Amino acid sequence: MPASFDRVYVNEKARTELGWRPVYDFATVLARIRSGRPPLSDLATAVGVKGYHEAVFETGPYPVE
Repeated sequence: MPASFDRVYVNEKARTELGWRPVYDFATVLARIRSGRPPLSDLATAVGVKGYHEAVFETGPYPVE
């Protein structure tokens, strides 16, 4: 398990208004870790992790005016 998570996304609006259901849920991530696989999906692993910006802003990951 990672020592920390850098961001968490809330998908409640997509679930309630659009009826969307995720393919990869928390149970899937735990099962992947138990089996020795990376916690990210195969696509996310292939694409890699990208940061938002190289700079760190006072208000968070996005520059806000």
